[in-house]
Amino acid sequence: MNQMPQPKQIKGNPLWEFATWAYSQAGVEKACLALQNRLGADVNIVLFCAWLAYRGTGSNSLAKYLAAALKLSRDWQKNLVEPLRLCRTNLKELLENSPMAGADRAAASSLHERVKQAELDMEQLQTLSLYSLVMDGDDTGVTGSPVEQKDDALNNLTVYFAATGIKLDPLAQTHVMRILTSLFGA
Repeated sequence: MNQMPQPKQIKGNPLWEFATWAYSQAGVEKACLALQNRLGADVNIVLFCAWLAYRGTGSNSLAKYLAAALKLSRDWQKNLVEPLRLCRTNLKELLENSPMAGADRAAASSLHERVKQAELDMEQLQTLSLYSLVMDGDDTGVTGSPVEQKDDALNNLTVYFAATGIKLDPLAQTHVMRILTSLFGA
């Protein structure tokens, strides 16, 4: 997702490692961004829900963490990520619709890339904060079958979407299933 230097806390962070792996799986990035752009879903929370299922803690563990995770996520997105995203979007629009050329265009393009990187860095730190909510030393790996994990992840996502008022239309349901199939198999 990005190339920022890794603080000690991020190295060995199972949630970040899972999120990075998950995001690289076929179709996951596109499906996550579609849920974000169309419905306002938080990609980090989507991956957090999937990770809780992946680590084999069952869908019951989401109840312990959801309220704190949603508050952290809302505050983080509103105060840190969304302003950067708006700035990046505005810069992209400027680049696409401006007669800028030469050094001015190169400078604007470079700034756009730095803002994009800062946005990704903020999301990485959000993931670190989400992990800190569940740090309990119990990251010994997968304990459920892929079918159980997929079911738990679907349950987690259903609870997340309901808690945030996100209504999944058929296209959004397709995106969710693409994510789950890519991460947990058929």
